[in-house]
Formats: sequence, C-alpha cells, structure tokens
Amino acid sequence: MNECRRTPLRRSEQGGITILTALGLLVLLTVMVFSLGKNSIRELTITGTVWQAAKASEASEAGLDWFLLWTNKDNWANATSQDRDRLVAAFQQLNTTGTWQTSPYLLDSTKTWDRAAIVQSTEQSVGSDMVFSNTGADYLQASTGNTTLQSFDIVFRYLGDPTVGAVSGAAGGLGNTAGHTTGRTGRTSNLYQVQSRGKASVPTGSSSYIRYMTNRELYLTATP
Repeated sequence: MNECRRTPLRRSEQGGITILTALGLLVLLTVMVFSLGKNSIRELTITGTVWQAAKASEASEAGLDWFLLWTNKDNWANATSQDRDRLVAAFQQLNTTGTWQTSPYLLDSTKTWDRAAIVQSTEQSVGSDMVFSNTGADYLQASTGNTTLQSFDIVFRYLGDPTVGAVSGAAGGLGNTAGHTTGRTGRTSNLYQVQSRGKASVPTGSSSYIRYMTNRELYLTATP
C-alpha cells in the first residue's frame, strides 16, 4: 500500500504566507481608516452647512418682520436713518403712478412693466439695519475664526388692488383716503408680493464672501 505523506511547509513559504496575510490586513485597515475619515469630513461639512442655513433662515425671517414694520405708514416718521429710509422711499415710489417707472429701486430697469423694487444690503455696511451686528463665539467659524455676517435683501412687487378693495367703506365702497377719522371709513389697500433673501456670509477676503442664502416669501395687503 502506498502511503501519501504531507510535506511540511518550508520556512520560506511560511514566511511568505505571513507577509501576504499582514499586507492584506494592512490594506484592509487602511481602507477602513480612509472610509472613516471621509465620513467624518462629510459629517462636518453637513453640520457646517446646516448651521449656515439656519443663520440664513434667521436673517430671511428678520427681513420680513423689518418690511412689515417700516412699510406701516404709522412708522414712517421714525424711518429717519439707516436703510429703512431707502425702503420707505422705494415703497412710496412704487405706489406713485407717475414716478415708479423711473425709480432707482426698480428690480430690473429694462422691465418697467414689472412693478417691482429691490432694497439690497452689503456686508460691509456700518450701522445698517439690514446687517446684523454679530458678536461672540457663536458667530465664529471654527476653521478660520471669521465672523459669520447675517443680512437680508428685500424684493417686493405691487400686484394691484386685492379682490376685496374696501377696508371699511360705509356703503361697501372703496373706502376713504382720509383714513380712520371716523369709525366707518377706511383706506384702500394694495396687494404686494414680498421676498426676503436671508444671507449668512463667511468672509474669505477683504470684500469677498462665501454666501449661504435662504428665501422667505409672503403676500400681504398694505396701505400706501
């Protein structure tokens, strides 16, 4: 009877298998470390983007509140400084039949049929009430130490008289432009589309920024 005997592996063969196994484990470990690092970077990027988007959203909400406050006719007397002066001027011109087409605040001067105005902000503005005064560690970028600047632009469009044109006319008419001098007289209101463009800007130079933007929009009636 023939006997089959297994030949023991030579030391050189054993060493080769060990090296191959070690290399395989090293490659696997490298891939795992690279994958974890890539995921961490992705998570940090997502976290930063969400944070910036939240700041831009805060600015857009503030822009709508700002518009509602300073387009209220009862507050015009106090709009004597900063960018609210420009908003009131744009609002008044947009509602004036003879001058709105030449207003410097037109959204697009080539489209004079589009009764829309824009009031813009710049991050470098000092004392602007369209740019937040952001201080403290909560507004600093962890990577650069730069302050995130929040601001907003306002675009609003005249849409004409709403379906219900009367505020409180005594006989169901269009109201009285004299205002609320008696209990049953009102003022005609107009319909507007308002868009607030909130910005969270990270400085990358003396006058350059990475901007994160969020829009908020509303429709409202207001008395010019």
